[in-house]
Amino acid sequence: MILKPKILLSLLLGLNPIFLMGIFVYKGYNIQSFISFEFGFCAQNFIILTSFINYKNFILKNTKNYYFIERPLQIFTKKINSFPKIVKFILLEDDFKPKVKNIFKNAIVFFSIFKIFTYIFLVLGFLVLEFQGLMDIFALFVAMFVTPLAVLIYNFLIRKC
Repeated sequence: MILKPKILLSLLLGLNPIFLMGIFVYKGYNIQSFISFEFGFCAQNFIILTSFINYKNFILKNTKNYYFIERPLQIFTKKINSFPKIVKFILLEDDFKPKVKNIFKNAIVFFSIFKIFTYIFLVLGFLVLEFQGLMDIFALFVAMFVTPLAVLIYNFLIRKC
């Protein structure tokens, strides 16, 4: 699947005002709903963007340093001239055993500085809006529903192309 970020961006920017108008119709126009909606939308998309960039950089870095091991083509060997056929399996090294070094290396991907800053931005923004009396939880939850819906529509559009 080829990424087409312009389509996803246009979906996000198109669904944002539609859902915002839905909130205004449901709750009436007020500044609390607008600020909470836009904060939730921006914070969630910052988290997704930093996660995507961080994971992409991790994959690109690991593909440059990866050493491909040649595996034998036969998984089993047969003895040809015996009456009950005997199959002997060749033991191969198991690649799925986690090593402590790999666990720490993969944990660094999850706990990157940029992702931690975006989560801090989300928590601090939530607290600031709450203490200023500008928090509307319904608008915040609706804003966090926009991005998954846009990604779902994007996947349907890409598969049809």
